Amino acid sequence: MKTQISPANNYLYELLKKKYHTSEIVRAQIDEAKERIKGKVATEPLKAFYVTFHGQVIDTSFEKTLKIISKRLFYNGEIDTIITVKEKDLVEATITATPSEIESLVLCLMKPHVVLHYKKGIEKGASNLLIIDETEQAMAETCAPDYIHSNHITRAQSSEKYTGRLGDYLILNGLPLTSEKIGRELRFNKIETKNKVFTATGLKEIYVNLHFISLLLKLDLEQHYLKLRIFHLQENEMKIVEDNIDDLGFFADIFNHITAADNPLLFNKDLFLDLMRLEHIIENNNWKAIPAYAGYIYSASSRLNGQFKLLEECSLFLTYANCIEKFIARLTKKFTKNRPDIRSELENLTANYNELKKLQTFTKHPVLQNDYQELLNSFGKLLAYLDFLMIKDTSTGASGAQEAIELAQKSSKKFGAMLKKCIESVFSITINISTKPVLRQEQVSTPEQEDIQQLIGKFSVNLEKLSKLKTASGKDAFLEARMSVPQFTSLSHILDQLKALIKNIERQEDIQDPLKPIFAKSNKFEMLHSDLGALGILENIQDQETARRILTELQRLLFEKPLKEDAYRKIFDTVQSLEDFISSKCTSAKTKNSSVVIQQLHQHPIFKKFVDIKTGLRNIRDTETLTRKIDTFKNDFEFFSYSAKELSNFLAEIERFHEELKDTCYYQNVSEFEAMENRLNQLITAVKDIDYRISSCIRNKDKKISKEPDVNINYLKSSHLLKRNLEKAILLLQNQVAQIDGFMHDIESNLHRHSFVHSGVATSVLFDQITYLLSNIDVRLIDMTQSMEDMFKESVSTIFHYQVGEGFKEPQKEEIDDLMREIDKRAIVREYNNDKYP
Repeated sequence: MKTQISPANNYLYELLKKKYHTSEIVRAQIDEAKERIKGKVATEPLKAFYVTFHGQVIDTSFEKTLKIISKRLFYNGEIDTIITVKEKDLVEATITATPSEIESLVLCLMKPHVVLHYKKGIEKGASNLLIIDETEQAMAETCAPDYIHSNHITRAQSSEKYTGRLGDYLILNGLPLTSEKIGRELRFNKIETKNKVFTATGLKEIYVNLHFISLLLKLDLEQHYLKLRIFHLQENEMKIVEDNIDDLGFFADIFNHITAADNPLLFNKDLFLDLMRLEHIIENNNWKAIPAYAGYIYSASSRLNGQFKLLEECSLFLTYANCIEKFIARLTKKFTKNRPDIRSELENLTANYNELKKLQTFTKHPVLQNDYQELLNSFGKLLAYLDFLMIKDTSTGASGAQEAIELAQKSSKKFGAMLKKCIESVFSITINISTKPVLRQEQVSTPEQEDIQQLIGKFSVNLEKLSKLKTASGKDAFLEARMSVPQFTSLSHILDQLKALIKNIERQEDIQDPLKPIFAKSNKFEMLHSDLGALGILENIQDQETARRILTELQRLLFEKPLKEDAYRKIFDTVQSLEDFISSKCTSAKTKNSSVVIQQLHQHPIFKKFVDIKTGLRNIRDTETLTRKIDTFKNDFEFFSYSAKELSNFLAEIERFHEELKDTCYYQNVSEFEAMENRLNQLITAVKDIDYRISSCIRNKDKKISKEPDVNINYLKSSHLLKRNLEKAILLLQNQVAQIDGFMHDIESNLHRHSFVHSGVATSVLFDQITYLLSNIDVRLIDMTQSMEDMFKESVSTIFHYQVGEGFKEPQKEEIDDLMREIDKRAIVREYNNDKYP
């Protein structure tokens, strides 16, 4: 008879009431086993297993125990079917799970469990089954179960169905795959990719090669940051060398004037740009290309004419300014003595005002136009007030109006005579415009006098601002501009001769070295050659030819712009040859006062430039050599780059890894996919280790290149070009590394699905993106070494081999039987014996 259940303080009753199927002890045992296999399950693929359980496996009691325990134990696995064979005391189950989950399930079921069964629940909604530990069996009577079963397994056998390749066939969970079968497995109606898919092993080969490419790009990125560090140390010296080379240019003298931004009367950016475009072909004696640059020549000539026009108007402006100062002084004197007759001064000032308005170059000058317009505005206001004062003192009516008209007419007619008289008196009368005219306070008796005083004062300030224009260094800007006329005149002659040369070339006349006579006066190398002869160093024709040959070679090397690093040694040696030649001639017996000659030569501006260039190039080279000898920069406050030694060590590791990678090729050994996959797993671990160490040092935002370099640079300056190229390559590499990291993450996501087969359709977009990126990586642009380039190309070739996946063969009906026998042979059988409860 069934025992009455006492609910008071009944632990098992409460579990049943809460719909639990296991006691806390059993749950703790299962959870402990689940935690132990957590790490393994995350890395294992799901497989199909056929498992037989032997022992006390009674009816549905064991089946329910199997389902309840597996549901709580498994992470990814599940029970597919369960069949109980009573006469043999065994249960057969097909299970999809990982190998670790199967092993853990078997071990859990080997421990005896007591199962309490109820035909009806103890109350509505309560559980009708409870699995407890054998140590809790004494408590079972208080719950009055309908019957109790104790079950456990004595032994078990698992058969892991084969998944993988069998020749050209793909096998999944013991069954050969067709495109239709793969389509169902991968949630497609049918695979339409010309029988191509990705296997997990193939994806791993793509992944490890893609990771290796990422590693090469990261190493190249770090090498560029080291180059950028070295460049920052060399930059100032490089600019000094470039400036010295520029000073030897054919247009150097005129450039010194028109690039002087502190003097707006000389600064001419447009003329400079035109000449700079011409300079390169002229310095390299490429006279045949002159017609192609005719536009720049005529443009430079036009801009030079504008510069002469500005100098002409500068002289006129100063003349007008001196005349105006005289008339303002007379006007101030009359107001001081309360003389109302200002007709003469007004006429002269009006005439000068009209002439100032005709100076179009000033009114359009990009720097002076605002100040000049302010001068004209204040001048106009002053004239208007003077006109008002004059009209005020005249009689009203027609006579007054007539006098005003006559005043305007006289002002223009008398201007020629007055200007002549003014110019004749300019240099005999000195007026200090900085002393502003001030009326004595006791004589300012009317508001008009106060107004005129303010207008004169403001106008005088504006006039002085332009007439006393100074450069940034405090020099007279007008005087400095006038002193540059010889250089502008010389440039005008050169441009005229270049125009004539264009016509001669177009007429196909016989021309021999036409640029030499045109630039004879501005060729610094020819000047030095002449000075060497004047100093008595060149004693004969042979000496002259030797000096000319060295100077010609030096000119060729220095004028090959932008200056390349491989030219440093040649320039250094050529300058040294020139010094040695001069030194040998000065120490010869025929040369008198050799020490004086050498001293004079070292003070020679052109020869000194050569020596300074040689010294600068040596400093640039020494800076790089010393920086590359430093073992590490880890003592720096912030990380910027690895040292050359550290990068060399990383490269050695990568090369060793590449040797191992070359020997592992899955697509050439598909029949050995298991061995290949194990090898690829080892390589993935190794490449991740190298990647972790090379990526462990992180730059702060202010140290990382994150902005596009300025495109408005001088492409003939190696310092500008090198910096731009380094920053551009760094940005490009950083972007490529980021994209490849994203692709690797997507491949890892596919691999984490633990499926042996992956659709070529589903991954085709990703693969297209990968191939597009790899196809567009220009190893020349990112400046890889030859060994790195070869390794890069090999990995790219491996990835490209897959295209949209791997080919496979679909089995025919007549092949199925033999194929299934081969598949069954490859099943992995594991035996489990219960030594504690045999």
